[in-house]
Amino acid sequence: MKKNYVSLLLLWLLLSVSFISCTDHDVSPQPWLNDLETLLGQGTKSTVESWISAGLDEEKTKEAFNKSGNKSALFNSLKTAVSIYDQRVFIEDWDHIPGIEKGNYVANGLKSGVTNPAWASTDLDLSASDAANFSDAKADELPAGTKIYRVTGGNPAGGYWTAQIPASVGDVIGGTAVRPAWNNFSKFYVYEVPAGQTLKVWRGTTAAQQIADGVINPFLPGKAEQIFIPFVVRDATFKALVKEIPLPW
Repeated sequence: MKKNYVSLLLLWLLLSVSFISCTDHDVSPQPWLNDLETLLGQGTKSTVESWISAGLDEEKTKEAFNKSGNKSALFNSLKTAVSIYDQRVFIEDWDHIPGIEKGNYVANGLKSGVTNPAWASTDLDLSASDAANFSDAKADELPAGTKIYRVTGGNPAGGYWTAQIPASVGDVIGGTAVRPAWNNFSKFYVYEVPAGQTLKVWRGTTAAQQIADGVINPFLPGKAEQIFIPFVVRDATFKALVKEIPLPW
């Protein structure tokens, strides 16, 4: 009888511990998400929860919605963001965007376009809008066998490249000052200058950029070397030689 009593006591203790353990791990109620769903419509809560599960900081997300004067616009901005880094800009989660620098943005880009008389073609000039992305720039001709690299989620044969393989997303966002809204950083491309040819480019130090319009602090410091290939150079032959390779991180 005593043995049965002890067994029943142990079983009761085990069930009690299991119950407490399960209760402790239940997802705590999220009133702010319920309120948001009431305001913005069915599906809002599950969508926000999916963003949080994907890595969006819950407290920063909650804080952003709480202080937003237009919660619908914020939700749509987060929904159409090109990457989680872009989402983090909208909720001002600066601690989880690699490569940024705390401090006030100061424009240091070139003030006007640059030309190279030796090329004898205005089509090869560095326009004022592209020159603004450099703090210094010079014309160069890359010899055969030179490899250049590009991280993007869009145009594989775009204008901006690097001579070095980036070690991280932070190198792209911070070093080459790419706003998270411009790129989802999902693809990596290489181009190699063919034998017997050279590639006319502009190369120099990346200028600082605002991380988003209207945001002064933090900012994208730049400072890494970047390469710009004039549009006229990026012809069908150039595009055919751009190859996708695995991301380096």
